[in-house]
Amino acid sequence: MNSSLIANNQTVPQQQSVHGSYHMGSSQILRELVAFSAESDELALNTQHTDDVDQVICRKHLRKLLTALQARDAVTLGHCRRVAFLAKGIANNLGWEGIHLKRLEVAALLHDIGKIGVPDHIIFKPGKLTSDEIELMSHYHHIGLDVLQACRTDHEVLTILSQTRFHFSGATNGYQCIGSDVHQGARILAIADAYDSLATDQVYRTGKKHEEIMSILMGAAGTQFDGNIICALSRWEQTERETFHEAIQEVNRNFQPKPLTEQEIAEANLISNIFSYLFQIESLYDGFYIVNSDFQFVLFSPGLEQLTNLRSGDMLGNAWTNHSVPVTNQDGSMLASSEHTMNRVIASGKSMTTELMLKRPDGRLIQIEVQSVPMFGEDGRLVGVAEIFRDLSRSLKRPQEFNQLKMAASQDALTSVANRGELETQLAIMLNQASQNQNTAPLSIIFIDADHFKNINDTYGHAVGDEVLIELARLFQHETYSGELVGRYGGEEFVILCPETDLEHARQKAERLRLAVNNLKLENLNNNRITASFGVAQLEPGDSLESLFHRADNALYRAKETGRNRVCSLTCEDQMSGAVPEVVAPAQSNAGKMVFESSFSALISSDIVVYKLGGFVNDNEARLTEVNPNRAVMRLGKAGLLPFWGKTDDRRPIEVELVFDNATRKSTSGSRNATPRVEVMIRMTPLGWIKQPEVFQKRAARVFRLLKDYFVAE
Repeated sequence: MNSSLIANNQTVPQQQSVHGSYHMGSSQILRELVAFSAESDELALNTQHTDDVDQVICRKHLRKLLTALQARDAVTLGHCRRVAFLAKGIANNLGWEGIHLKRLEVAALLHDIGKIGVPDHIIFKPGKLTSDEIELMSHYHHIGLDVLQACRTDHEVLTILSQTRFHFSGATNGYQCIGSDVHQGARILAIADAYDSLATDQVYRTGKKHEEIMSILMGAAGTQFDGNIICALSRWEQTERETFHEAIQEVNRNFQPKPLTEQEIAEANLISNIFSYLFQIESLYDGFYIVNSDFQFVLFSPGLEQLTNLRSGDMLGNAWTNHSVPVTNQDGSMLASSEHTMNRVIASGKSMTTELMLKRPDGRLIQIEVQSVPMFGEDGRLVGVAEIFRDLSRSLKRPQEFNQLKMAASQDALTSVANRGELETQLAIMLNQASQNQNTAPLSIIFIDADHFKNINDTYGHAVGDEVLIELARLFQHETYSGELVGRYGGEEFVILCPETDLEHARQKAERLRLAVNNLKLENLNNNRITASFGVAQLEPGDSLESLFHRADNALYRAKETGRNRVCSLTCEDQMSGAVPEVVAPAQSNAGKMVFESSFSALISSDIVVYKLGGFVNDNEARLTEVNPNRAVMRLGKAGLLPFWGKTDDRRPIEVELVFDNATRKSTSGSRNATPRVEVMIRMTPLGWIKQPEVFQKRAARVFRLLKDYFVAE
């Protein structure tokens, strides 16, 4: 079986180059990738680093890549420059500095570098792409990583770029990298990329305004994007509004592509051919690696990472051995040294194609095709070997369709969180890992049930009920940030898997989530509050998947049985002894320190109330969210970069609800000169996660005194 582009050493058809047609043989292109690596090593040894760039990527290669991208598509280069500005600004606001900031900036500049290899009919199509074109377009991300590996780019840059397309919820990477497990640089870059894409005119739509973009991004907070980073972007824009937007325009004005020299055109042609060839490889095969003459890995493609479950960071720079990649004979037996394709092609000096078996992490064997290509320099010496893999066991030839089917099989159709099957699968994996490691970290699960959900469906309709479930799922994802997996178990029930979390910390998380649900308001519910009950259990020795779920479900039942809107935890000992489990009841008014309620008599007439309220709003930079003659709701204070309260926070956001009893006018002696009065009832609640509730009470008391002063209260 030899349908290879490689084994026959054919010249791969290339796209039109920047200046005329220019073609290279496949072996020559592979040699160029090895040469990139060698040149980077040589420059690193002989060059004294004058700035941070050379510590991240060889400046010479960075210049060549950006020049090639300009020659290919100057619009994309302009986009990359704006994304780099946005990513760097967000990171600055999050406290990034030094070499880490430079790595993020370089990653942003190069995040679309793989588009150099995308054919013209796709990259310049004046309209939306078909499913086939989307599948082909998806390869450019891997192509960029291939070339950057060969350029010996800093590993953190490669990590950021490899994870940029991971959704914050973990839905796009099989829930293996969830929330903060995704590199923060990748989370920043994803938001910066989305912001500029939405702000820029496209063939099929005009660019959107900042407010609309932020609304779209916040709508995907907790699922596709990290809500904390969106808040950091929002705060940056609010703090430096004029300079923020002017700086983006300045980036555009300063980007004036200069005419390329003949040498730059030649270099751009060379790089364009390399990218185009890799586009063919990524489209036709499942992965590949390249070793140099010292048998060190200089490239280990993302596709091969997925196929073998090996990580490029563990392979690059290390020497190839007979055991580097878990390939076997057809019967699963280990290959002898003389049977390895690497050793055979070196001995013969000729390319070859072989069918072998690959051992997957779960022990399963799959049939693969391996093409091995030795590369020789002009002096006849070996400069490297490339081995290209094809998975012959794949029943679907279209990876995009396979990924879509896989996602559909693991996601809940309504809420887009993990479905019941995926929850059970992931928990089974965690339990298996725990059984194999006696020193494993704790694991807890939280069972959640929306209270009186049937009443919501009966009163407001199933469409509103669906909206409630969607909002609950979004809230749970947004409020979990330590690698938890959120899933819908069925109906109005949700489950959260909490790895590396003991029972007490899981209870604290559940209580925080309960408060967040309690503060959630939906317009279609006429701003009526919804509540939820929570059951918590921790994995204990002897637990099975069923017993752990059953204990968490029992804890949930106890929470609902004892009044709902509360958290209950249950241990094996509690369950066996029949002891009453510990229940965290909701905080009540001021006693729970989560709500501040009070009232005062305003010594003003009812028609002056609105003017006093307006003065308070303007002087304190508050924001009215609801107002009518009898009631007003406003938000006071600004959120920080992190949405929780600290020990010294006295400007954190709170929601203030004022109810005016305009009919109440007390008189002092029944005289016609009696002072008019309006009773004002105040209710304040915090916005964010409260670590020290007493801080909120002090904050609320100060606001209450301020309101009394404005309303001339007794």
